[in-house]
Amino acid sequence: MDAQTILFIAIAVAAIALVVVQTMAILSVRRNLDRIAQRIDESLRQFEMTSEDLRKTNMAVRGILSDVERGVSNVTHFTEGVRALRGTVDVVTRVFDHAVSPALVNVTSVLVGFKAATSHIIERFVRKEERK
Repeated sequence: MDAQTILFIAIAVAAIALVVVQTMAILSVRRNLDRIAQRIDESLRQFEMTSEDLRKTNMAVRGILSDVERGVSNVTHFTEGVRALRGTVDVVTRVFDHAVSPALVNVTSVLVGFKAATSHIIERFVRKEERK
């Protein structure tokens, strides 16, 4: 065997060793890329699940806010009704103060006067009878 053949054999063995090392490195990189891809998939799935949960929570919060808005509207409507009723009560109170109350005072005065007159008349008749 001459030196050239030994050199070619050494180069061939070195090339085979280089191919084996490169293949192992490429397989290692591929395994790492597969793991990274798997973790990215899991992260994306988690993100989708979180997004879905947020969407459901958002819908629930919107429902609650809608109910709160309806409640506020009902309270506002009730308050307006009380204000309207208060206006009506104020009008009735004024009417009572200006019309009914004086009329009741007048009727009471008439009754008191009628009682006094009746008492006076009865007393005069009783006195006349006592004189006889």
